Amino acid sequence: MDDERRTLDPRANGTSTGAEGRFRRIVERTNEMLVVHRGGKILYVNPTLAACLGYASEEELVGRPLGDILHPEDVPRENRRVRVMLATHEHAPLYTYRLVRRDGNAVTVEVASSPIDIDGEIAIVSFGRDIRTRIETETRVYQANLMNSMGTLAAGVAHEINNPLAYVTLNIALMSRKLEELAAVSTERGDDALAMVAKELGSFCAEARDGTERVAQIVRDFRVYSSANHEQRGTVDVRRVLDASMKMADNEIRHRARLTKSYGDVPLVHANEARLGQVFLNLLVNAMQALPEGNAAGNEIRVVTSTHLVSGSALVEIRDSGPGIPPEILHRVFEPFFTTKPVGVGSGLGLSICRSIISAHGGRIEIESEVGKGTVVRVTLPAAESTDTAAQPRRASEAPPRASHRLRVLVIDDEQALLSVIVRELAPRHDVIGRTSFSEAIEALADKPFDLVLCDVMMPGVSGIDIYRALCQTMPEPTERIVFMTGGAFTQDARNLISQVPNRCLEKPFAPAALEAILRSVTPRARESIHSLPSPLPPA
Repeated sequence: MDDERRTLDPRANGTSTGAEGRFRRIVERTNEMLVVHRGGKILYVNPTLAACLGYASEEELVGRPLGDILHPEDVPRENRRVRVMLATHEHAPLYTYRLVRRDGNAVTVEVASSPIDIDGEIAIVSFGRDIRTRIETETRVYQANLMNSMGTLAAGVAHEINNPLAYVTLNIALMSRKLEELAAVSTERGDDALAMVAKELGSFCAEARDGTERVAQIVRDFRVYSSANHEQRGTVDVRRVLDASMKMADNEIRHRARLTKSYGDVPLVHANEARLGQVFLNLLVNAMQALPEGNAAGNEIRVVTSTHLVSGSALVEIRDSGPGIPPEILHRVFEPFFTTKPVGVGSGLGLSICRSIISAHGGRIEIESEVGKGTVVRVTLPAAESTDTAAQPRRASEAPPRASHRLRVLVIDDEQALLSVIVRELAPRHDVIGRTSFSEAIEALADKPFDLVLCDVMMPGVSGIDIYRALCQTMPEPTERIVFMTGGAFTQDARNLISQVPNRCLEKPFAPAALEAILRSVTPRARESIHSLPSPLPPA
């Protein structure tokens, strides 16, 4: 055995020159791992392999079974490959193995092996390369592509839901108002039975309106994760993103724990809403998975927001009452591929990705845990410049008064039901024309001027940019006179339009109050004729 080792070890023959010396330097200095084995015994390893596995010298490994450095699950596969190479005398194609370090952790390597004659006997020489960094990069790319694909799908679904939801919402509002009028007239005439029926039907409308508002909120929450540009940032209320994340996770969490929240004053932050949603959703799911099943009443996940007393940053804490994380592994939880979850549950990349996202926003993410007392994940995000405490959204019931002047309004939407209900809503107080195609709308614009154009962004056969350019040629004040309606801009062209032009935008579904607020801001224009026609639209 000693003679064999001296033959294989390029350092064993003392000084060497020529080809042997060059071979020795290559083997010892290469970044590739090298192992030579025969009959299941290690004959030689180079310094790179020894260092990668945590050994002080190569001698610690020579003579030991190859199974000592191979993951137990990979040993049978290696045995099969060796048998094939010995039988065919051909090299094996690239394959991956897990090597076991001295500390017990695994290293994934890509290996190329070939049979080689050493002193008249066949041995196997294997070159390996640590591919953990490559796997991590590929996984991140996969996760990013998956998020983008899901985002595109979510945006498309949201658009298709919002169109019918918009006309359902407006029709319910119309019915509710008509029933209120009927109840009032019936009461004046002494027809109490009809008044009672009208009020009862009005209560049904109120319940239906509550239902549509819930659906609309679900779609808005869903769209938090469908942002097409995951790098675009704006002013964000973290409580809004937390609420969306909790609703997304609630169906799973409620079967395992109570989900509570304690929101204190918190500053607005400059962030990407979709990225923060990804972080908070992942942290909530992690907290849920840390809790034992079968005790939903006793388990708790608590979400807390506050303002850092010194820095003024936004603080978000997600606390769970789970078993906690042992101190000996707590420092490793942000390492890529490290996980305390069972096999098949999670990739071990969640917290690593969360830290990357929060760091990219200039923030910090920290974990405190005590065995038997649960875990706290704390996210700190710098406050957006020149912001006060996040304001509560305006209540939908705070409806503005109706416009006092009569306007000429053109409504353009390919959804006939939505177009009809908008026309019905506006017709009693304004002169309204509805068109379901943009070519028909161009003809209407050429015929007479309009005070306001309500135009859908996503029109069949014509892009949002084309619509805007054509309208600008017929509208002398396009910023004030053109208002876009959108149920979700999920094409790049539509996103460019919404982000680049200064025009106002109505998000579908919208309440009559939102529409009325737009109308009140528009002043009637002179009724002069428009003689300049727009240039032809580009082909679809």
